[in-house]
Amino acid sequence: MASVTLRTLLSPRAGSFGVLKALYENLGSNTCVIDFGGKTLLGQPSSPSAVNETRVPVQVQEETLGFVSGPQGPATTLATLLAYLAGRESEGRALASEVLHLYREVHLIEQLSEQLAALLNLTAVGDSALAQARRLIAATHGGILVMEKADGPLAGAGSFGPDDNTSAAKTGPLAPDSQFAASILEKGIAEIVNDCASDPRAVGAEHHLKALICAPLRAGQRTVGLIALASVEAGASYSTADLKLLNTIALQTGAAIANSLLCAEMVDAARARAAMAAELHAASTVQQLLLQNASRPTPGFRVESVYLPASEVGGDFFFVSPAPDGSLLAIVGDVSGKGLTAAMRVAVILGALGAATSHDPGEILSGLNNVLIAQGQLGFTTACCMRIALSGEYVLANAGHIAPYQSGRELETPPALPLGLAPDQEYECVYGKLAAEEHLVLLSDGVLEATSPSGELLGFERLAELVLSDVHTIAETAARFGQEDDITVLSLALDR
Repeated sequence: MASVTLRTLLSPRAGSFGVLKALYENLGSNTCVIDFGGKTLLGQPSSPSAVNETRVPVQVQEETLGFVSGPQGPATTLATLLAYLAGRESEGRALASEVLHLYREVHLIEQLSEQLAALLNLTAVGDSALAQARRLIAATHGGILVMEKADGPLAGAGSFGPDDNTSAAKTGPLAPDSQFAASILEKGIAEIVNDCASDPRAVGAEHHLKALICAPLRAGQRTVGLIALASVEAGASYSTADLKLLNTIALQTGAAIANSLLCAEMVDAARARAAMAAELHAASTVQQLLLQNASRPTPGFRVESVYLPASEVGGDFFFVSPAPDGSLLAIVGDVSGKGLTAAMRVAVILGALGAATSHDPGEILSGLNNVLIAQGQLGFTTACCMRIALSGEYVLANAGHIAPYQSGRELETPPALPLGLAPDQEYECVYGKLAAEEHLVLLSDGVLEATSPSGELLGFERLAELVLSDVHTIAETAARFGQEDDITVLSLALDR
């Protein structure tokens, strides 16, 4: 109100001057306008002995701006008009001040939003927000505390203080375990404390703060932390206008911090994926070498194989090795699970097969079962093992695997548990003979369970015809049909 004066209203440049001048002239020259200091602004003062002279104050909201002297009626009329015009001017200035304050907030939001949008580092976001807050709100200390994970502990993400060597300069006015901080996060609303020393929540160095102002940092429905400003200056205090500004800063900062945390999560996830990809590539390389070494040339036999993993590392395996009597030992299997776990199990199985001393398919499967049981909870493994003599006679044992085919005919095998489920299992053998013009095909269920885009399985009917082809045609046909799992195909024939 103090900025509104009678001198301003009576200035020829004032919009109301014409109205006042006309009224004054109609009232006559016996009235006079005097400011609060006694200086005449309009008219001539009457002599002290003038009859019927009165002095009417000009008041706006209990503040006296001056007086109008003269006869009672004219003086009261002019004083009333001056008071009305002064009140309207005061309201206009208050409205202009509020508009200016709103513009300031809008400008702040735009400026801070542009700054924070370019920042993805958590500390950079915190420092930028505090710098803006410090320019607008007087403070000796400031800090931002953030929860990097929902319901996780608070940690500093930017601070300032009067001395960089003090703990307050490193953590801000509030420590992560501060009761003030806990209260702000619990209530989710901003707060002013203009007498910290007497507040029961204050502990330690917080008693030295003269005034404290805090606001939660929110991103959507989640509170990600808080921003706090404080002052140790004597007589320091914060107002609702300061709180409004801090809430505006907090609104922008909360969204930027959420983006920063999301970016950090994406970077961590990308690094984890890169590390996993490197591990998978290394595992794939090792697995390919193991499978290559698992197939040894056997005189008197033609052996063809194709291995198409569904991902970088697979769970299928095959093993081909000559026996001391010149016969051929072959096994095809499939471990449950995917990825590195399955690859490690394949490595264990191939190692155990390489060290096996028995050449009986049933005993080989029993021994492999006990090896897997001893390894612990590694899932289960299906496998089909057979030994073929140079005469064409063969012995076959199956542990829950898809049965082999002899020149397009599926061989019958007795039911049995897969490997790794129960100890001391015995596997019954089946005997047969392979003619010179025939061949045996051992394969994994990745061929049988190939699935078309419409959801149709390749199935046994198609498989019975497909196994008459060479191994490459079998594998490629299944893959084109719709590979869902690892594909392994092994063809065995007498070399006559």
